[in-house]
Amino acid sequence: MKTFITTWLFACSALMMLSGCATAEERAARAVEQALKVKTALTQRRYKIDINRMYPMKGNSKSVSYGYSVEVRNDTLISYLPYFGRAYNVPYGGGKGFNFSERIGSYHETQQSNGARVIDIELKNDEDIYQYTIKVFDNGNSSIDVQSRQRDPISYSGEMVFGK
Repeated sequence: MKTFITTWLFACSALMMLSGCATAEERAARAVEQALKVKTALTQRRYKIDINRMYPMKGNSKSVSYGYSVEVRNDTLISYLPYFGRAYNVPYGGGKGFNFSERIGSYHETQQSNGARVIDIELKNDEDIYQYTIKVFDNGNSSIDVQSRQRDPISYSGEMVFGK
């Protein structure tokens, strides 16, 4: 009986070790696939980043409910972002804030040594001039820094999403 239990425990531990190796290989394959999706989306300039956290210039970071995002579609930036901070000279009622769809004025992408890609986007609308700096990692995690002339800077973090 004792040898049966020992053999059974040995077999179970060997099976768990083998399944652990398979999951490590699967994770590596998924990471490569995700990096390829990110690279393709950035190359085609068709990507969307869902926001999950915001970092105002003053105060604590805040969780963001589902639905806020930044999307690039070729030569257009669609921004739907919450804002907490000081606004200097904005239209009565607050104006559009960071909720708009506008043509991109300039778009520059650079590759960093750690594998991240940094995209600098400049644009303007009838209310303000904006600079979006988007940093995207191979796994799709992203950070977005937004500066405008009429508001304090603010940062966001999120994740790149892909259509089915």
